[in-house]
Amino acid sequence: MSEEYVLQMQDIVKRFPGVVAVKNGQLTLKPGEVHCLVGENGAGKSTLMKILSGAQPMDSGAILLSGKPVTIHSPHHAQQLGISMIYQEFNLSPYLSVAENIYLGREPRLGKSPFINWSKMYNDARDILKRIRVNLDVRKPVNECSVAQQQMVEIAKALSFNSRIIVMDEPSATLTDHELDALFELIAELKRQGIGMIYISHRLEEIFAIGDRVTVMRDGEYIDTKPVSDVNREDIIRMMVGRALTHEFPKEHFDLGEERLRVEELTRKGAFQDVSFSLHRGEIVGLTGLVGAGRTEVARAIFGADRIDGGQIVLDGKPVTVRSPQDAIRQGIGLLTEDRKNQGLILGMTIRENTTLANLRSLVRILFVDRSRERKIASEFVRELQIKTPGIEQTAQNLSGGNQQKVVLAKWLFTESKVLIFDEPTRGIDVGAKVEIYRLMNDLVRKGVCILMISSELPEVLGMCDRILVMHEGHLAGSLDRKDATQERIMKLATGDTLASIV
Repeated sequence: MSEEYVLQMQDIVKRFPGVVAVKNGQLTLKPGEVHCLVGENGAGKSTLMKILSGAQPMDSGAILLSGKPVTIHSPHHAQQLGISMIYQEFNLSPYLSVAENIYLGREPRLGKSPFINWSKMYNDARDILKRIRVNLDVRKPVNECSVAQQQMVEIAKALSFNSRIIVMDEPSATLTDHELDALFELIAELKRQGIGMIYISHRLEEIFAIGDRVTVMRDGEYIDTKPVSDVNREDIIRMMVGRALTHEFPKEHFDLGEERLRVEELTRKGAFQDVSFSLHRGEIVGLTGLVGAGRTEVARAIFGADRIDGGQIVLDGKPVTVRSPQDAIRQGIGLLTEDRKNQGLILGMTIRENTTLANLRSLVRILFVDRSRERKIASEFVRELQIKTPGIEQTAQNLSGGNQQKVVLAKWLFTESKVLIFDEPTRGIDVGAKVEIYRLMNDLVRKGVCILMISSELPEVLGMCDRILVMHEGHLAGSLDRKDATQERIMKLATGDTLASIV
């Protein structure tokens, strides 16, 4: 039976001080198979893959490659064994060329000299890219490549090691629909070449698009492995969270109150033009559109992170001037950024420090921060938002994605914001944590906060928003009421079909 598998991970155990990260970890992989690995944040997926890639040692268990036991000592050793890991954050040198990145540290030499054989390196890089049917200039600096092209470079680099196993960790997180289609075509080509792939994703629809088998982990434990053809979305969710999620989008409806925010003909040259809309108490308004439509740019302008060239912002009926994020915070506007790790949190700081960061001035007493009150406030938010952590002195980098997002939310709740802008609030977090975020959004709206939610996930927009604003190439293409909105109508507006608009 073992000869059937290129990889077997059996009874893997990994302990960290005070916690068992993986217990009874199991995973098998066949040549030419896409094996999806899913689970909530903190389920043990990443730790299991770090063990496979040699980044962390296991405490017990066994790893077999083509039926033979191996001990993987380091990432370099894993690559020598034919195992490559492609992380969500690419491991590329931005100012080096495509070819240099593929062969970094392994550049072919001219005979026995120390000089690089540039001609051979370029030709070899072209051969690898041709193998995966990617047309890319191998001399082009990586920082001039799109995100999708950088991902292709990572895959080409993996193939340059003659990898038999490729692990892809959230490869679709930053891709457009068109780029995702290209990735899926590439995965199909790798399957035809007999390469086994482990595919980690929180987007369950991708499992059914490309997966052959799916393994579910929960709380560090192996739950089950099933052929994708034998399960549906509800089955996977039930295994992931240990219960059925009766309402994946637990939207609550509230009476529409007074206008809280209005933007009038907001313009930033080169980014968006003449954008006008309003937000009221008691509603969640969605802002969607294709990547590059200007959604995030509008949010940054409202928050004062980017200057505006025209238009005005009206808050509670009064025009306000927002020249900086500090101005926005003082006016009661908060922004939960799309990139929570780089822009929403300081990862090396604690939950306590991150929670009070945006409103630290309110805790200053005679030039010193009132640490006792700061600890009390952070503890209250941990309890109220059900942040899973050993304590408020835990650093943000050690939290799961869903809990990191809750800390970002706590930071803005402490500012007592009246308007909150959520930019891709559930990107990269699991389905169970998503539902918790949605419920927190309901609680905020119940308390009078109005929410502008930017999202690329149309089911999320349709499930949680009272109104949906759609942008196309920097313009507001139209507005749809919840009762009139469908994925088809949204996509028509997003692609420039203004006949679909209901304002």
